[in-house]
Amino acid sequence: MPPRGEAGRDRLSALPDDLLHRILRPLDARQVARDLSLLSRRWRRVWASSPFVTFSQSSARSERFGNNLLLLRDPVDLHALSIDSLDRGNFFFQHRWLRHALSRGLRVLELTLRSSSPFQVPDCLFACATLEEISLSSKITEVLAPKSEVSLPRLKKLHLENVCIVPSAMEKLNSGWPALEDLDLSRCLLDLGSFKVSSETVKSLSITDCTYGEIHVCAPSTTSLKIKVSSIVHLSAMPSLVSAWVYVCDYAAGYLAPYASDLVAALCNAQRLELFRFDLILQKSAATEGLSFSNLESLYVGEWLVTDFYNALAFFTQCAPNLAALALDQWKLYQRFNWSLPSHMSGEKKPITDGKVRLLSTLPKNIEKLWIRLSKGDDVEEFRQMRSLLKEKTKPREMEVVWF
Repeated sequence: MPPRGEAGRDRLSALPDDLLHRILRPLDARQVARDLSLLSRRWRRVWASSPFVTFSQSSARSERFGNNLLLLRDPVDLHALSIDSLDRGNFFFQHRWLRHALSRGLRVLELTLRSSSPFQVPDCLFACATLEEISLSSKITEVLAPKSEVSLPRLKKLHLENVCIVPSAMEKLNSGWPALEDLDLSRCLLDLGSFKVSSETVKSLSITDCTYGEIHVCAPSTTSLKIKVSSIVHLSAMPSLVSAWVYVCDYAAGYLAPYASDLVAALCNAQRLELFRFDLILQKSAATEGLSFSNLESLYVGEWLVTDFYNALAFFTQCAPNLAALALDQWKLYQRFNWSLPSHMSGEKKPITDGKVRLLSTLPKNIEKLWIRLSKGDDVEEFRQMRSLLKEKTKPREMEVVWF
């Protein structure tokens, strides 16, 4: 039981301001300033000293409330600002809030744009000496086109979703983010010609579901890579790479064939790989000889057909002497096509008639974990034989075959 007198004590109000500010950070500014102020005298001015301000859809519509909140705050830096913008008619005063925050030492900015009209991010955003993180998500394609030079000396994290980055803007960004470590581009419209990402400091790089003609990436410090290949991709060496997720679209293989060796070579130092339809690259390119995946310990192969992945798998197992965990998963391939493969894929499936268990012969000696999930409509007989044979071996220590 709590000590006498402790049961009715308000322990939350006894917390220091900085801890209260972090607890209240996700809450809407109106709720923090108006509703919580009614709890006690202790809570009346907590909002005024908070370095975090969140305007949800409701509070972001009130110009008067937002103006008063920002003007009546205590004279402390505003570290984080979040605006969830819904209506075009509010853009004018929301721009004013943004400019005010940028002049108050803003470090983290989150913009969620739900309007069907362009927000037109003000140029002052690209010349803020204090910004460390920017997250911008838009319902319609928001165009980033800074008119002046970009100067974001402290920016470490940039996440953009459904944004159009014009060529001139990318050139300015490449030279204006000397400390960038995390770059995430999702559903973005990139230059349909040649788009270049160049950074000596980026450690985490993600480019997914983007529209582009050709991408050049020079980021030697990258440790984590996630990329969906839908056209030509040039990757420079990534000696620090630890993990990579690569998805190759069916229609991209033809465009990528002459440049596939660059992509494969850039992954050589990874310890963990997740590859989807990667056999399309290895089958189209003969420039993979001499490559070594000596650091590779874990390999996940997704969206494959039984008869089209043996060469691809054999390539990795022969070049990856330290591979310890292997997962082969068909689930997402069938899920993508609503459990019925199109004719051009289903026609590729040919039964193996020589009676040989080809997968078993490709497995490395050091494999410890093997996990397989495949369709009952594929060549199940081979995997049944393989499972039977592997029972007689000491490795892999862990093995599971799942049919759906």
